[in-house]
Amino acid sequence: MKKFIVLLGPPGSGKGTQASNLVKEFGLTHISTGECLRQEVAAQTAIGKEVEEIIAGGNYVSDKIANEIIQRYEIKHDNPNGYLFDGYPRTVSQAEFLDRSLASQGFSITAAIDLDVDDEVLVERILTRGRTSGRADDFEATARKRIKIYHDVTHILEDYYRKQGKLRTIKGDFKVEETWEKIKDIMNSL
Repeated sequence: MKKFIVLLGPPGSGKGTQASNLVKEFGLTHISTGECLRQEVAAQTAIGKEVEEIIAGGNYVSDKIANEIIQRYEIKHDNPNGYLFDGYPRTVSQAEFLDRSLASQGFSITAAIDLDVDDEVLVERILTRGRTSGRADDFEATARKRIKIYHDVTHILEDYYRKQGKLRTIKGDFKVEETWEKIKDIMNSL
């Protein structure tokens, strides 16, 4: 059965690592808005030029741009196992758009897996990643801004998916392997 998984969590919560595990273990197509946008910036597409400063400043792109990116990348990949949405949706408007898009194809979100991590742990993880990644958004001030935006804007998605009975929360302060075992348990129960 095709699964549609939303991976939630603030910057630095380990979404990228766990997304990689989910793709390998369950054969899902990984759609990461952050990665998609970085590809657009690198290719200097019209969208890439538009969002380059937004990303570097630690801000989120508009719902319109995020939805367009998701539609473009989802259409490119038809996977009978399903999809993993990483970094999308980030707003209720985006979640509603995704629900409508999937419903038009006869599908719905299977589960939203939320990685809950303490803010100070997040900042340390982002700074550690920034030392090796070279990403323009991996500096302390930007990290704190992105975490605050997550709490102000995206955190509401937990309620959105909880009301649908689809939210599964995992405390993400554990080691990567421990968090992964909890995610596998959730996936195997779906």
